[in-house]
Amino acid sequence: MKKSISVFEKYAHEYDLITNAVQREVYHAKEIARLIQQCKPTAVLDAGCASGLTSFLFAKAGVPTVGLDQSKTMLKVARGKFRGQSLPLSFRHGKFEALPKSMNGRFDLVVCLANSISGLLTVSLLHRAMKNFFAVTQPGGWLVLQALNYSAINEGEVKPIRVTNNDGIVYERFSERKGKSLSVYVTRTDLNQKQPLLEVFRHTFDNFTPTEIKKAVRSAGFKKLSIYGDLKLKKRFVRSSKDFVVVAQRTS
Repeated sequence: MKKSISVFEKYAHEYDLITNAVQREVYHAKEIARLIQQCKPTAVLDAGCASGLTSFLFAKAGVPTVGLDQSKTMLKVARGKFRGQSLPLSFRHGKFEALPKSMNGRFDLVVCLANSISGLLTVSLLHRAMKNFFAVTQPGGWLVLQALNYSAINEGEVKPIRVTNNDGIVYERFSERKGKSLSVYVTRTDLNQKQPLLEVFRHTFDNFTPTEIKKAVRSAGFKKLSIYGDLKLKKRFVRSSKDFVVVAQRTS
């Protein structure tokens, strides 16, 4: 299967504007604080770091963090944002299913958040990625994986995600589910022009079911799986939950 360009690869330099990163930081910081409280990490791998917000929040809390992403464009944005800051933070290029052996045993917390796991194309690659996450996790360390619970989205439903307006450039995001596939649409309208310029972009990808994810996590060797419906680890996962969050431990 040929991998299509993702919406955030295309708009890497506008990612923070599209996703309201400044506004999200306060709430996301509380989620990261909860993960630190739960897992007590001393070294974090942020798999699928995008423009680096999660990595930054761990590092800001004093936890050495490596942000990893397969998009070189997105990594360039992340490095540019945090260059010169005195933080225990670095970024590197890599794929979940092909992590270098030099990373083995380096981390006591691996996080893969915001449905980054959907970047894998097949269940086989999902299993390979989980084995790599297991390999880079120290005994006693943790995996926290956040995926979209697409079963909570009705078949054929066009679901609004977010609208942002940044100095006259309006971004609209919405999604549409067809079976296991989800199409994410972005419209970008530049109202600063005499004739407003409109762009429309669609990224379609397949999601993994909670059962497929749990099976891959267990098969990799992780134990003590706990399932939540939110990243603060307060809500029990139910069919209508927006998110599917797995917390698992490498016990040996």
